[in-house]
Amino acid sequence: MTLEKELLQSIHKASDMGCEGIKQVIHHTKDKELKSALKAQYLEFQKFRQEAASMLNAQGVKPKGIGTMAKVSSSMMSKGKLLKDHSSSKIAEMTIQGNNMGISQTIKQLHQYHGTNEAATALAQRVLKAEGENVSNMQRFL
Repeated sequence: MTLEKELLQSIHKASDMGCEGIKQVIHHTKDKELKSALKAQYLEFQKFRQEAASMLNAQGVKPKGIGTMAKVSSSMMSKGKLLKDHSSSKIAEMTIQGNNMGISQTIKQLHQYHGTNEAATALAQRVLKAEGENVSNMQRFL
């Protein structure tokens, strides 16, 4: 069973990872529409990260983002994937994969959460909806 703070930490980390992933790929595209879509996702993830952090802080819990090793690993993986192909299609594919991982994690956390905090559940539902919309939005760039 997941506790409220674990659900919020998961949202915070997933949003932090979303921001990090977008930072790794956004400068590789010259496609203005793709860049605009990525910026919108980045701002959305920032908003979710901040909201989760505020809810955690209100409980006296320090938010935990992704660690340095995860950032380095993400950077290395992104550079490797974009080395041969940094097309809009490849960037969209990578973004879809990241959002799909977020969707899976959020669904898993929601299924394990049996708390009563409606604000935490609502935030998780909004994150889930946004990630699904992000996948749909990126499909046009494939």
